[in-house]
Amino acid sequence: MNTITNKWLLVFLFVAFSVAAQAAVIDTYEERFDGRADDATIHEVDSWSVDQGETMKAITQDSTTYTGTGKALELTGAETTVSVSRKTTYGGLTPCWLEFIVKAGVGAQSRSLPSTGIAAVSFDYKGKIYASNGSSWQDTGETFTEGDWYRVTLKLDFKNKLYDIYISSVAVPEIEFIADKTGLAFIDTSISSLSELGFDGAYNVDRADDTYIDDLVVHFIDRLEMITASQTLVEGQPSGPITVQLQNAYSEPQTAWCDLILELKSSSPGGEFSLSRDAWMPTAQVILTENAYSAGFYYKDTKPGKPIITINEYPNRGWEEATQQQIVVSAVAGFEIEVITPQVAAEYFSMIITARDDEGNVNETYSGEVEILVDYLSPNSGTMRITPETISGFSKGRLEVSAMYPDCGTIAITVEDVIDPSKVGSSGPVLFIPASFNLSADSLQVVGRPFSLGVSALNALGAHAPNYEGPTELSFIGVSPEEIRGGAISPSTIDLGGFVNGLAEVMVSYNLWGTIKMEANDLACPAQAGMSEAITFQPGGLLVEVISPPSGRDFFYLGETIGIAVSLVDEEGLAIANYQGTVEISSTIGLGLPDEYLFTELDEGKHTFHTNVDSAGIYTVSCKEKASELEGEGSPIEVREASLVVESTVAPVGTTEVTIKLVDEQGNLIDSESELSVLIGLEEEIDDGSASSLATSMPITFVDGRAKILISNTQAEIVTISPSSQYKFKIKKGTVTFGRIAKTGVGTLMWREIKE
Repeated sequence: MNTITNKWLLVFLFVAFSVAAQAAVIDTYEERFDGRADDATIHEVDSWSVDQGETMKAITQDSTTYTGTGKALELTGAETTVSVSRKTTYGGLTPCWLEFIVKAGVGAQSRSLPSTGIAAVSFDYKGKIYASNGSSWQDTGETFTEGDWYRVTLKLDFKNKLYDIYISSVAVPEIEFIADKTGLAFIDTSISSLSELGFDGAYNVDRADDTYIDDLVVHFIDRLEMITASQTLVEGQPSGPITVQLQNAYSEPQTAWCDLILELKSSSPGGEFSLSRDAWMPTAQVILTENAYSAGFYYKDTKPGKPIITINEYPNRGWEEATQQQIVVSAVAGFEIEVITPQVAAEYFSMIITARDDEGNVNETYSGEVEILVDYLSPNSGTMRITPETISGFSKGRLEVSAMYPDCGTIAITVEDVIDPSKVGSSGPVLFIPASFNLSADSLQVVGRPFSLGVSALNALGAHAPNYEGPTELSFIGVSPEEIRGGAISPSTIDLGGFVNGLAEVMVSYNLWGTIKMEANDLACPAQAGMSEAITFQPGGLLVEVISPPSGRDFFYLGETIGIAVSLVDEEGLAIANYQGTVEISSTIGLGLPDEYLFTELDEGKHTFHTNVDSAGIYTVSCKEKASELEGEGSPIEVREASLVVESTVAPVGTTEVTIKLVDEQGNLIDSESELSVLIGLEEEIDDGSASSLATSMPITFVDGRAKILISNTQAEIVTISPSSQYKFKIKKGTVTFGRIAKTGVGTLMWREIKE
């Protein structure tokens, strides 16, 4: 049998550790393999590694899964056992739960117990399932059938260095969650944190027997906890929302890896639950959905008293159940509170309190003193109180109160008799919105560059409102220019929950040039708004780009048009569509550019100058944006003198070819030129129109620095050829001597005059 340093050679499970005394606890880790590529190795994917065997013998595939859909990890059975592991910090909080589903391959021999790690599980080749117990294997009492899928769960206790193991067939639904073995000892009792998981395939030299792993989960759920405050209810009336949350031993929220069934119970025979407050439908369960960490429900009771509601998971995994006492008061032995919603924080509002007797009628004799309390609904905690806190002065059982609540959020207002607190009543939910917002940001920003914007909710007294949660819309108004088209703030909203203690710090960006004021509005009540001081947005860069000459050369000719593009760009290097600032221009004498240029809206952030020069040389252009002093410089512009040279020739009367060359200042052929076009002019020795060429009316294009033209003549004479171009070339004329001298040999008369 092969051995691996610091790893366990098992059928599938391998759990390693870090030597840290207490690693940081993280939330639920889940690996279903469904998002992985099909038939691809798991090696070097999301901290997985193949530690032994061929990497392509540990793949994610969809042909064999326990549900028939999705993907699972396949470990091919082989003589060299395939071993995989995932090394990362999972955490060291107790309890730590490890769960996975496996179809175990059948090996050829029993596995040796690992000498390191926390725990080990072996599906033995004889059909038994063993678990490590310190220094020895322990028979779990469970057996497995080849080809079937099984769920394995380990509950790790890092405090006592013990663990429990649960094994069940996937095909049989769990009704009870009962451990097969409890109190199994850690292999290495010095370990206090989980940092590595490992799986080994089957060791088999006789046949290929593969192992499949799916739905791997590590979590630290210890308890269920109701995070909403206990409520005082009127008999027969629904409660406000009640929220139950998954938590670890540190009371930190934990994410559900699958849909969890929670059972709802009450100690009162008149109590019942519903998932909806308005469309009431009694239920005894609530589903805490996958990837959530909390669930909500409502409660009502027909029996006055102090019922205790209890929430536990099903099947019971041993988590601490959530309990909370509610108070149910008689509907006709308390108060009715009338108040309009929404209200503005710290603005006085009217509230009518009516005392009612045991039969629900107005108790006109009531003249007591009541205490006004706050029941925080959303968020479910706070520190602010209503003013006044106590009040009297009922007249015929009614009292109109001018009250003020200085915070935001949703509350219920509870009124109870000072002497007899059992006489109580609550309003429905009342939403308190901010009076305005305070926005703060640095006054100078770059177009398109994210910057920090602070937004705080204020009450009507200008004080901070810590319970405001949003959502809030972000917008702007133009200062300079006043009219802005195409402007956008990103993001344009601060979502619900984006405020912490009434404050939000968000990274936002704006896409245009100029000065604006940022504005925040409450999405529920847009009239509640606030505005920042003026913020000026400057370009992120200034680009000076010389438009390249035609392909084949990197210089310009005298008189050739030179394009120079000046752009003011944002953080991403894109031209700013509405830029209208002034740019100072510095350039070599003779280039003919203005000293400065004021961009207009039509430029859309980019203006191209066109010019040409009369002298050869190297020219440069640099620019500076006046407001921001951004600078940019274009690449050097080389301008050369060039000459068009016609090569003279002699030819018989008829048609001949003439070559025109383009040469530089030293007379060297500019053989990179294959786009220049010229026309020619003809000057005859005998001006009778006998000479002709298509190139006099149809431009001829150079190829590799030369142009070939055809010239025809019907009589012997000298014809002078003059090329012309749009550029300022020097011209060296050439001639064609027709008919008088042959190209070779002694001069021969090519024509004769016939006389009588």
